Amino acid sequence: MKTAAVIGARSMLGRQLVARLHLMGVETISVGRSGTDEVFFDLESGLRDVPGGMSADLLFHCAASFADDSPTGVRLNYTANATSALAVTELAQQLQTGAIVYAGSVSSDETLDGAAMTSYGFTKGLAEQILRWHSQRHGLRFCSLRFSQLYDVDGRCCSHQPWFGRIIAYTSRGLDIRMPASLGARNFLHVQDAADMMIQAASSDASGILNAVHTEAMTSDEIAEVAYGVFGLGGAVAIAAEKAPFRKVNFPDGAPAMSLLGMRPLIAMQDGIKMIRDAGSAPAFGPMDVN
Repeated sequence: MKTAAVIGARSMLGRQLVARLHLMGVETISVGRSGTDEVFFDLESGLRDVPGGMSADLLFHCAASFADDSPTGVRLNYTANATSALAVTELAQQLQTGAIVYAGSVSSDETLDGAAMTSYGFTKGLAEQILRWHSQRHGLRFCSLRFSQLYDVDGRCCSHQPWFGRIIAYTSRGLDIRMPASLGARNFLHVQDAADMMIQAASSDASGILNAVHTEAMTSDEIAEVAYGVFGLGGAVAIAAEKAPFRKVNFPDGAPAMSLLGMRPLIAMQDGIKMIRDAGSAPAFGPMDVN
């Protein structure tokens, strides 16, 4: 792999992916809607022409809409996640790429949650089907990594993982946090590991849909206890009986994908929180609104 195109190069995952690729000496083509992107691509409006002579060995797709399940949110997710996959296939053809690696989501797993699937998970799953179908028809390799809950050092994850943001905000200030009881564990994956998984999937013969899930699962209050220990500033967890509990989620087994990609050991939660502490970025986490 000498050149890779990255859709969503400025996203939390995309930025990490580009940084890791550059460390490997891989040239990257930024694909997005910013005026500084080398290829203009908007999830809602589609693709403009690729500059002449531009090509990439591989295409990474890291962009998505995370809208809610309101009528407006559903339409946005359908357009930005599912319909846009058609434009992604056009981009792959114009760049003459040999493989597509997609940042999927465990939310597309129908067995994940007893509740109805969200429009986010549903439309991400539709995108997988479109990209897989195109790849089969045109002789490309396709791999979707269905990531669990991603977090980072800089706090960009808070918009998608608000309770993780709250945990870091409270524990890093030594404040008591009142949070719901947990009916089941959560599964968090550091964005650095997620980027490395995509690179491993690209560099190997991995194909199809892989469950990119951490082998470590913890309840939210357990994560908070780890964070209190890392920051060492005092404070404690108080379970708020009046708050609706965190529901049980049936995360799939991530061990087969980790073994296939050679990704052990992954960053443990304690080490990931230490990275936040050592970077001095805890003030970027929040919001502080749980009391």
